[in-house]
Amino acid sequence: MIAAIAMLVSCNNSGNQGSGAANGDNDESYNFSVQNGITGTTGTKNCHIPELGATIKFEAESEGDIVETSAKITLKHSDKTEIEDMTKPAELWISGRDDDNKDVKLTLIADEDSQAKLAEWLKAAPGTELEVEFEANLPKADMDKLNAKQTTNTLVL
Repeated sequence: MIAAIAMLVSCNNSGNQGSGAANGDNDESYNFSVQNGITGTTGTKNCHIPELGATIKFEAESEGDIVETSAKITLKHSDKTEIEDMTKPAELWISGRDDDNKDVKLTLIADEDSQAKLAEWLKAAPGTELEVEFEANLPKADMDKLNAKQTTNTLVL
């Protein structure tokens, strides 16, 4: 009985997805990285709290021209203590220039869980670390222009 179910599932999937795989419509892993970590911060008083240099780890799944992207960063609290309540979600800007010297900017937004943890982390003691995750659906063409390059990576708090 299990073999019959497996065969039905396999037959149904191959009929629906066989042509999609040939056309590149299925989700597939996409390798994206930048050569450096967080290079700057901006926003409210909160922007002085994270230490610079934190590594950015990307995970990406391609859906044709759009890449579902997440970026994880472990932030370390500096010795700055002046904070401000966050009214907007934190953002991560990955910026650079393409081969024609035109600006390219990718914007990822902190997920809901990370945003809540980040609001508490701002009040934490110096040295406290927190992993924050940012997410976005980004154009593959723009990601290709910045992939594996030196970029300006700005944390917006």
